[in-house]
Amino acid sequence: MDIPSVGRWIMLALAAVLLVQAVRALRPALRARPGEWVDAWLAFADPLAAVPVSLALAAGEIGFLLCGLAVLGPIMAWRLARSLQARRRGPTPA
Repeated sequence: MDIPSVGRWIMLALAAVLLVQAVRALRPALRARPGEWVDAWLAFADPLAAVPVSLALAAGEIGFLLCGLAVLGPIMAWRLARSLQARRRGPTPA
């Protein structure tokens, strides 16, 4: 896979931003209550699993990209299913 130099730097910057986002999502995930821990951990796992994908794109390694997508895909699908399920249920009364 041939990626231009600018694209590589953009992917490296994206990986750095995703890593910072994952670190910021770790504290809420650790403090989540029993009813909220799945969403909090998914919010942490999503950017963390996207870091290797963007690094694989920057390096042009298709094998690592496919392995990263194999991990990232189910996480994103689970987040999508949970958001659709929450939207269907509607807001909970306080």
